[in-house]
Amino acid sequence: MSGEAFQVVSPRDRSVLATLPVQGDGEVRQAVATARAAQAGWARRTPAERARHMRHLAEVLSREGEALAAQVRAETGKPLTEALAEVVVSVDLIRYYARVAPRYLHPKTVSTGWMVSKGGAVEREPYGVIGAITPWNYPLILALDSITPALFAGNGVVIKPSEFTPLTTMALPAILESAGIPAGLVQVVTGDGSTGRSLIQGGVDRVVFTGSTATGRKVMATAAEGLTPVTLELGGKDPAIVLEDADLERAARGVVFGGFFNAGQTCISVERVYVVGSVYDDFVSRVQELASTLRAGVDDACDVGPMITEPQMAIVKAQVANALAMGARALTGGAAPEGEGRVFPPTVLVDVTEEMDILTEETFGPVLPIVAVENEDEAVRRANATGYGLFASVWTRNRRRGLAVARRLRAGGVSINDVLSHYGVASLPMGGVGKSGFGRRRGLDALEDMTRSKTIFTDRSGLKREPFWFPYTPASTRLMRGVLEWRGRGGVSGVAGLLRHILGRKEA
Repeated sequence: MSGEAFQVVSPRDRSVLATLPVQGDGEVRQAVATARAAQAGWARRTPAERARHMRHLAEVLSREGEALAAQVRAETGKPLTEALAEVVVSVDLIRYYARVAPRYLHPKTVSTGWMVSKGGAVEREPYGVIGAITPWNYPLILALDSITPALFAGNGVVIKPSEFTPLTTMALPAILESAGIPAGLVQVVTGDGSTGRSLIQGGVDRVVFTGSTATGRKVMATAAEGLTPVTLELGGKDPAIVLEDADLERAARGVVFGGFFNAGQTCISVERVYVVGSVYDDFVSRVQELASTLRAGVDDACDVGPMITEPQMAIVKAQVANALAMGARALTGGAAPEGEGRVFPPTVLVDVTEEMDILTEETFGPVLPIVAVENEDEAVRRANATGYGLFASVWTRNRRRGLAVARRLRAGGVSINDVLSHYGVASLPMGGVGKSGFGRRRGLDALEDMTRSKTIFTDRSGLKREPFWFPYTPASTRLMRGVLEWRGRGGVSGVAGLLRHILGRKEA
C-alpha cells in the first residue's frame, strides 16, 4: 500500500542499507506514463540508432563496473568475483544485441506465393512499455536481461526489483541517461508484491517476470485480467547426470561449482545429481573433498557467501533437516553454525530418496543431494520425473552420447560436460518448460518476445478490382476451382488444371 516503507538489510551484518517507499497504484501508473512518453520518441529511432546508444551504455557500465559490483555485493553479500561476473555478463549481452538487433529488427520481405501480383513484408514493432518484475539473487544481471532487449526493440521499461535487493537496479536509470538513453525511458518502482500487482495492472503492454513458480502463477492470473501477455522464467530443480564414462575430476569440479555458486541461489543451480553406480563412490569422494575446502562466510576471502534472505535461509534449513530426519547423511555441512548470520555451509547429502523434499522441491541454496542409479536410462527417467524443466547437465567423455542424452531430457537447455557457463553466451536463449515457465530471455528469442510481428501487404497490380471480389459470377467460381486444383496438385499439371477451369474447358 502506498505510504508504507520497507528496509533494505545487508545479509552480511544485518545493517540497514536504505529505507524505501512501498509505491502504490498512483505512483506506478505515473511511472508507466513517464516511460510511455519517452518511448514514443525512442521507438521512432531506427534499430541502428538505438544500437549506437546502447553500445555507449556498455562502455559506461564497464567504466562503472567496480562501483556496480560493490553495490551488488553490499545488498547480496556474494563474493566480489561473483558480483563482478554480473557486470561482465551484462556488458557482453549489450554488445551482442548491438551486433545482431539491427538486422533482426529490419523489415523482412516474404514470398506471397500464388498471389504473384502482391508484395508482402513482416515488420517487428515494440509493444510499448514493458513491466519487469525481477528477483533478489542477481540484481544487475536480471534487471538488464529485461531492460536490454526491451530497449533495443524500441520499448520503454518500468521495473520492480525485489524489495530485498533494489538498490543496484535503482542506480541504472542515471547510468542509462549518462549513456544518452532518453530520460524517463526506464523507470524503477519500489515495493513488495502489492507494487508488483499494481505494475501488472498499471497499463503496461507486456509483463516479464523472473522468480518462483508460485509467484509466477499469481503474475499470470493477474495479467490475464487485462489479457496482458507474459514471459515467465520460474523455478528449477536442475539435474546433473554423471555417466560411467565421465571424466570424474571435471564432473566433480563442475557439479560443485554448479551447486554452490552464489550459495546455490541460482535458478539453474545443480540441485540433483544422478550418478551411475559403478563410479558413484569415486565421484562422491571427489565431491566431498572439494566441497570441504570451500570457504563459507561473509568476508572478502569466502567462496560461498550468505543466504540473501531470511525466508530462503529457513527453506534450506527445513529441507536439509527433513532429509536428515528421513535417513539422509550429510558428508559436509548439514546445519548452519551458530553466530554466522545467514551463512549455510556447502552441504553434500547422500542416501537421499524421492520421498524427501530436497530431491523434489526447489531448494535454492548450497545443497547437493547425490543419488546412485543403475544406468543411463534410470538417470534420464529420474531426471525427468519432475514438473520443473529449466536446465540440466550431462557428464560423459563421449560427446555423441552426451548429445543423445541431452535430447532425451525435458529441459529448456542442457550443458554437456559444463555447467552455468552457457549463461555467459549472450546468443543462447534462457527459459524453461512446465513449472519452469515459458518465453525466453537472452538470444534472439528475447527480441522476439519484446516485439510484435506486423504484416504489411501491398497490391502491385493496379487493377480496379480483384477477380474474386464482388459480384460473384460463374467465372469467379471457375477461378476458385482452378486455384484449388493448381495449389493441390502443384507443378505443370496443376497449372494446366487452373487454365482449364479459367477457360471453362472440360477435362479431356
